[in-house]
Amino acid sequence: MKTSCLIILSCLTGSLFAESLTLKSGEFNVRPSFTATLIPEQAEPVAIPAKEWSTFTILEIVPHGSYVKKDQVLVRFDDESYLKKLRDAESAAEAGKLTLANAEADFASAEKFLPMQLQSAKIKAADAAEAWDYFRKTRRDADTKEAILNLRQTELRLESEREELKQLEKMYKADDLTENTEEIILKRQREMVKAYEVTLELAKLAHTRQLEVTLPREAVQLEREAQSSAISLKENEQNLPRNLELKRIALEDARVSAKRSTEDLAALQAEKEMFALKSPTSGYFYYGNIQDGRWTTGEPVKALVPFSPVAVKRPFAVVVPDKAKLLMEATVEESVLRAIKADLKGFAAMTGRADVSFPVSVVNVANTPGIDGRYRVSLSAELPKDMSVVAGMTANVQLSAYQAKSVITVPVAALSANGEGGWEVKLQETEDKIKQVSVKRGWTWAGKVEILSGLSEGQKIIVPAP
Repeated sequence: MKTSCLIILSCLTGSLFAESLTLKSGEFNVRPSFTATLIPEQAEPVAIPAKEWSTFTILEIVPHGSYVKKDQVLVRFDDESYLKKLRDAESAAEAGKLTLANAEADFASAEKFLPMQLQSAKIKAADAAEAWDYFRKTRRDADTKEAILNLRQTELRLESEREELKQLEKMYKADDLTENTEEIILKRQREMVKAYEVTLELAKLAHTRQLEVTLPREAVQLEREAQSSAISLKENEQNLPRNLELKRIALEDARVSAKRSTEDLAALQAEKEMFALKSPTSGYFYYGNIQDGRWTTGEPVKALVPFSPVAVKRPFAVVVPDKAKLLMEATVEESVLRAIKADLKGFAAMTGRADVSFPVSVVNVANTPGIDGRYRVSLSAELPKDMSVVAGMTANVQLSAYQAKSVITVPVAALSANGEGGWEVKLQETEDKIKQVSVKRGWTWAGKVEILSGLSEGQKIIVPAP
């Protein structure tokens, strides 16, 4: 009793927010429609393939949609800063060549001179060591003996001269009378004695200096020269090969630098023609880029005006060859995609000319969405020959995905899930009796669902109010 009251109450409550619908069979069509764009099968992208120069500012640009001929200048860019950079690069390349020439000459000279310098250091060190060794072992004693001998010889010579003077004086004194000639001989002999006395004094001074100053000083000097030459040789043995290697490295650096400067100059010179971009073919010049079946425009395209910069390497325009075949491309939501497959046929009409339709056929449907979540659809079309159509125009497409001549359909709102993977509707058997009936559904389109089984024509169902 309680259950019956609840059902009746539920029906009375539901009737306030629902309506009954008498089922009728009729024609059911699934006709997805969308807007497609005419895209050329072939389009030459216009971009700046610069690698060295990154700043390109428009001075002149051909208007959008203009017909252009092959090699016609499409865009002229400001090249003032580029030319300054080019002059700097030319100077750098020339300086690099001169620096390389100097480095080559310096290395060639060092390659010959440094070994000779090392050999000279070895000879000098050997000579200095030999001189010091000879002085210590032989010459110092020999020089000392020679100094003593020289002093002794001077003393003996003085003694001899004195003795000769003495003998002359004795001899001439015995005559009691000295002749003029004898006086001259005596006078000369006395002067000789005095001279040798002075010579002996000087010899003693020289002897003392030789033993006490000259030889010790020479010993110090020779020892220092031997040590200094040995140190210099060791430094040269270490440093000269390093210096040669440094010059070799400097030469290699100069070669690399000169090569880079030359390559940079060549790369920069190669971009000179980019400041006057020419058309790759004859056709129509369009701003924007064609990618993945879409004509990309937006803010970057609006900026294609004089004194505005253009990014390098990215296509910012295209040239559509005048005989390029036009294809139709569209992007659709997933809900529309479900009704589209390859080889599906339909009709289309150019925007603004709904009175003229032409057949179209689906060529390809993307399996994955684009980054915007929409799916690409490619179509072929038999474009009307008596109508002027160009790339970029749009058309309204309608495809015939499914058609049934006599079928029962219900509003989508009438269906509800039964919790078991199936579907059911509320069937009104009498004014007071409503029954949940399981149904098998088919296509869903335009707010209606095709019912394959579970309902019959003439039955009434409850449709909840939206």
